[in-house]
This record gives sequence, structure tokens and C-alpha cells, in this order.
Amino acid sequence: MEPPEDGYRAKLARLIADAHAAHAELLERVPAGVRASLPVDATGVTRGIEILGAAVGIEDELRAERDRLNRANPAVLHGRVFGRVPLGHETVVAAFAEGARVRAGLLERLADAVDGGGFREEVRALLAASPLPDEDTETAVAALRAAYDAQERAVLLCAGRLDARG
Repeated sequence: MEPPEDGYRAKLARLIADAHAAHAELLERVPAGVRASLPVDATGVTRGIEILGAAVGIEDELRAERDRLNRANPAVLHGRVFGRVPLGHETVVAAFAEGARVRAGLLERLADAVDGGGFREEVRALLAASPLPDEDTETAVAALRAAYDAQERAVLLCAGRLDARG
């Protein structure tokens, strides 16, 4: 994959900003009950992982891993058992947390492909500084937002490292 003219980091920063804007616009248009089910959005990080994975030649591997791991997402399992019954708050939080756990592993694998095990540990430490909620608490959504922000920083860090490597 040919690097963007202004670099991967700049491209992904724009992509993340656009995803934030689209999420905010969506939240303005949906009813409050639906809004509560969309506390965070990983579109920018997910797309960033895909772009950088393609740049280092592991896009298919990352996609297969993501798809395999997301089969056990609480929202997917809820749908298989209960059909279209609305998700409870605990299930929403658990589903977003599980998605973030999957992406964290993908980000670590991506960091390793970008610049080796030392860089992987750097990304792992960045993600560990904003842990995901283990259970539904009053601060669960705030913890999700902090973890998602850390993932955005991690994908931008990977992009910057890839840019620096040429």
C-alpha cells in the first residue's frame, strides 16, 4: 500500500476526527434510549487498524482475528439467545468493553508488525493505563471512553512510527 502524501498519522487523525463528528451527529438524531446504547464509537480506530494492517501486510490476518474474537461479543450472544430484545445497560457496556479488548489485541499485534516487540510493549502500556470496566458500575461509561481514547492514541502512535520508518 502506498503511504498517503502527508503520512499515515495525518490521514488517521482526520479519519478519527471525522468519525467523532459522525458519531456526534448520529447521537443528535436518535432517541435518548438509543443514544444510551451508543456511548462510544470505534470507527476511527477500527478503520485505522485496517489501513495500517494493509500498509504492513497483515490486514487479512488482523481481520480474521477480529472476526473470530467478535463472535463471542456479549451483544452478539444476546442476539443469538434473545433475538431482537433490547439490550440492557450491562450488556451494552460489556459489548463495548469486549470490542475494545479485541481491538487492544489487534493494536498490539499491529505495533509488533510496525516496529517489533519493544514497540508492542509501549502500545500495551499505553492501553493498560486506561483499563476497561470489569463490571457495570457508575463509572463504566467513563472508563470505556478513556479506554477508547487510549486506543485512538495507540493507533496514531503506530501511524507515527510507521511514518518515521518511511
